[in-house]
Amino acid sequence: MAQNLFEELQERKQKLIAKTQKATEFGWITPERQKEILEKLEHDTLTIGVIGQMKCGKSTFLNSFVFEDAVLPAATTPMTAALSVITYGAEKKLVAEFYTKDEWEEQRMQASRSLSDVEGNPIEESKVKAAKELMEKASKLGGDVSRYLGKTKEDSFDNLIEYVGAEGKFISITKAVTIYYPKEYLKGVEIVDTPGFNDPIVSREERTKSFLKKADVVLMMLYAGRPFDATDRNILFQNVRQCGIGKVIIGINKYDIPYENGETEEEIKDYVKSEIKKACRACNDETLVDILREAEPIPLSAEMALLSELPMSKITNNEAFQFAWKRACDNFEISTQVQMREKSHLTDLTDAIKRMVENEKGKILFAKPLNAILAAGNRKKEENEKEIRECDSLISNLNKPDDELEEQEKDFNKAEKRLSKKIDGLGDSIEESFDDLIRKKNNELEDIVDASCKEMKRVIDDWGRFDNIDKVIQDIDAKTQFLVTRSLKYSVQNFQTEVKNSLQKCIKDFFEEAEEVLEKYIEDYDSRDVIKGISRNVNLDIVDKDLFSFDNSTSEDEYGFWDGVFDFLNGASYGTLALVGNAISHSENQTKLRRYVDCINNEFKPDPYLSSIKEKKDEIINMVKQGLFEEFLHPLQEQLKEIRKKSMDKEQTLKEAKEKLVILKQKRQEIEVQLQEIM
Repeated sequence: MAQNLFEELQERKQKLIAKTQKATEFGWITPERQKEILEKLEHDTLTIGVIGQMKCGKSTFLNSFVFEDAVLPAATTPMTAALSVITYGAEKKLVAEFYTKDEWEEQRMQASRSLSDVEGNPIEESKVKAAKELMEKASKLGGDVSRYLGKTKEDSFDNLIEYVGAEGKFISITKAVTIYYPKEYLKGVEIVDTPGFNDPIVSREERTKSFLKKADVVLMMLYAGRPFDATDRNILFQNVRQCGIGKVIIGINKYDIPYENGETEEEIKDYVKSEIKKACRACNDETLVDILREAEPIPLSAEMALLSELPMSKITNNEAFQFAWKRACDNFEISTQVQMREKSHLTDLTDAIKRMVENEKGKILFAKPLNAILAAGNRKKEENEKEIRECDSLISNLNKPDDELEEQEKDFNKAEKRLSKKIDGLGDSIEESFDDLIRKKNNELEDIVDASCKEMKRVIDDWGRFDNIDKVIQDIDAKTQFLVTRSLKYSVQNFQTEVKNSLQKCIKDFFEEAEEVLEKYIEDYDSRDVIKGISRNVNLDIVDKDLFSFDNSTSEDEYGFWDGVFDFLNGASYGTLALVGNAISHSENQTKLRRYVDCINNEFKPDPYLSSIKEKKDEIINMVKQGLFEEFLHPLQEQLKEIRKKSMDKEQTLKEAKEKLVILKQKRQEIEVQLQEIM
């Protein structure tokens, strides 16, 4: 059976853990640093949000994708479906979160309303129907409802059906369920099943949006029998977009059904792609056009994937499985589970998720800790090289007459003065580069916002008295979403790259000049290795350093640039735009919309945030000084002083230095072997 995505991630994690252990044993990092890396690996959670309408096969997909067994029941009704989170636990169990007393009281009030009173209002009608269904199902609890409200309940995994099944005892009062499952590959992984879109219960829908906002991957599951219908369009163009998602993978589940009726896989894909294009044109939504341009729909059969994983004894003893197996075998002319897996195309979907994970998450989760370990190993190597240089220098100086030593000391002092001036010049160069980049980017971001606002105002100005209000609001909202989730986001992400490139150029130019100084005044030493080592450490620090990013928050309680812009613009969107249409006159509605646009244009001020990169200049300068002066030049200067002021037995000292040099060179070989082992 092919290795699943989570097993592969866990394997990569275990390899990194092993390398971390070796680095500790080698003395590269302290046990405390090892603990930090391991905790980061453990708690840096990969979140995958699975979305789609009822009966699209999400439960079957999750059973195959996560559990590799028939664990989750068939979907419940939209009214009672709770959000489910699947993650690692040392033992199988679940923790259910129930509605609060206030939330339940709200549902009781809704249930008391007559459907005739809300006829013609789909939103209110949905709320009333949901509340009535919840109250009806809550009757199974008798008078015990109040004892559960506002609480959580831990229960056996065997009782999962009672919380997520259509007829489950607690389904009516369950808002969310966390499923803990003892599979090693689920460590650091969070699979979120999100049935709560267009949820008439606001608290449940908000919980769904909260999870999706932090999702690394959003997987939208379509039903091949009616792919990308009106419900799918609403889920994607309304709910997903409002969560700020910029990454979507689309799976077309149950492709075996139209395939059986004569449609090819390419025809199924082409149909979905054409429907998405039509929907994009109809909604005039640049955000989704941009996102979906990157999302190649993938036909698959979650049922066939599950059949490829179940023991054959379980298939033959289950009538439904047996029927599905025979149908798939006849349909695709196959006879083995290996062939069943191949024809399911689940691997195509997991590979797409894998690529996205590696591109988005891998750098943070795996590359950075490994770079830190390798940097620590290289520092050990450089410390060894430094000791070798000092030993070589000592041997050379012990063989020199006193007058040459005096001249050497003068040259060292000249080198220090020249390098100090060049470091001052490096600081000025970085400062100038930062100022130029900040100015240009600030203007670019303001131009982006201004251009977007002008587009919005053209829409407002062209809005006729009898034109559809909802269409205008949707258009303005779509342009707001595109502004925040694409235009601004990509521009700021590019800025970080531009800053790093500029820094690296400044550093490169400086070290070229520094090498010339060292070659002129310190002739007895190979300055190239010194420069190479310092430059490597500085550049590695620049690459790994989050100078800042669009989303620079470090915890759920902290906000970065992205969070602030997202909340500001969407707050304005959900507040101001929601009020449009309630005004007395058409002109008043136009005025409200213009104020909304003016607010965006006037309040958006990126300069303070962009200027935060200047704080990193001193860190970089100190790294350069540390490498050139503290670790290279000053030790050599001190050595000369000691040789000149002390009357020592030169022959004995020379002998000891040569013996030490042999040991140091052996150590160098050992470190090089260790580095190869880690890499």
